[in-house]
Amino acid sequence: MPLIAATGSPLLTGAGTHAGETGKHNEDRFAVRFFRTLEGEPVTLAVVCDGIGGNRAGEVAAELAVEAIVTTVAEADDVNYRPVLTAAVARATAAITERSNTSLDFRGMGTTCAIALMIGQRLYLGYVGDSRLYVLRRGRLRQVSVDHTWLQAALDNKIIAPEEARGHPNAHVLLQYINDRVKAKPDFRLRLPDDVSTEESESNQGLRLEPGEAVLVCSDGLSDVVPHDEIEAQLLALSPQRAVDELIAQARNAGGPDNITAIVLRVPG
Repeated sequence: MPLIAATGSPLLTGAGTHAGETGKHNEDRFAVRFFRTLEGEPVTLAVVCDGIGGNRAGEVAAELAVEAIVTTVAEADDVNYRPVLTAAVARATAAITERSNTSLDFRGMGTTCAIALMIGQRLYLGYVGDSRLYVLRRGRLRQVSVDHTWLQAALDNKIIAPEEARGHPNAHVLLQYINDRVKAKPDFRLRLPDDVSTEESESNQGLRLEPGEAVLVCSDGLSDVVPHDEIEAQLLALSPQRAVDELIAQARNAGGPDNITAIVLRVPG
């Protein structure tokens, strides 16, 4: 039996997007959807996709991916996150591949995706690309996703030092994203300490958030230009929607070089 659509969530939520300040078309897409299980447990889904491709193909890819992910979760017989999110990304890949075959304008298009699935107060996530997931926990903000970029791989393999990372020309060379050529699989690492194995990071799935703690899902148009400590400060000080609005405003004031999208889910209290 699929999940049951709900009109709201016990979580406090906020979401928004902006094209940025460079005249670039907005190729970000997002969704926040609410469900409940047959047993009545609330399920909240948050998705951010950042499209890739010219001729406005990026926005098409992002829209297809969001629709595929939302539909797959809505149709899930249960909330076992790993097969559900794996199937969601596979469905997004199939939709993008099918559309790309209809026109040369769509060839090579793709999208990143970051997915947060809150089942009650437990966090499950999956992601592909460099759209990010953060957790505000015990008063501190931590990036819990791992960027699928050349730069992150170089840092992880100690090819470059952390002080060389800022402004590096390969910062946004993507190693993985959802596209019509390679069947991407979601990354399930929920990284709390930075120096743990993949297995240990994946074992953090189902992290229970306490009252006042929050999840941020965002595109790189936010995380690239608003400093980590400023994101933390706004999430601590403001309600989810006000925090989203303020963070988007700060990204715009910093030049808004890219599309900006953010979703915040907070446990009340």
